[in-house]
Amino acid sequence: MTTTAKPAAPPRPGLWLRMSVGAGNSLQLAGIVVGGAFLYLAANVQSASGVRVAMMLFGFVMIYDCCHAIAHWAVGRLAGIRFRGYGLRGTDHPETYPPGVRQIMAAMPFFTAMTEKRSMNMASPLSRALMFAAGETSTTVFSILAGLYAWQSDTPGGFTLFVVMVVWSLAATVATAITPRGDYAKAIKVLRVQR
Repeated sequence: MTTTAKPAAPPRPGLWLRMSVGAGNSLQLAGIVVGGAFLYLAANVQSASGVRVAMMLFGFVMIYDCCHAIAHWAVGRLAGIRFRGYGLRGTDHPETYPPGVRQIMAAMPFFTAMTEKRSMNMASPLSRALMFAAGETSTTVFSILAGLYAWQSDTPGGFTLFVVMVVWSLAATVATAITPRGDYAKAIKVLRVQR
């Protein structure tokens, strides 16, 4: 009888840049503010529809890109976990995306919260689970709220953005719960080990 070895996960992409917690938090907060300003402008300026759609999409991408890692940090710090800083790279798990989207997600500069190993080892399973889950939860909430704002403010393309983000968020929730490197999968694993 032969056994089939479980295929190893692809290596994590290397970091393009490292930064301190202060620098990473400042950049992410600035990105969220800039993204919100662009969503507001897209909803309120008198301009061609194409310009307003471009502003909406830029604002959305800024928020989407900047709300994830800072949520890991904020919830982690509340739970007593310390961080070494932030890294910048493409997605941790490009293999979970379909072709085309995979290449975009691998090339986008996503922030990565880097924890202190000793602090993580000392943290309770619940603290670690909350920290892991915070990133994807934040991305889902901010993405849907950005789409809802764009739709409710009558921004051209706003309803489409909202619908796409609801569908995307549902798919992302499932993917991050079943992909070993996914935030929800890590949170579930930590809680299961606790039992």
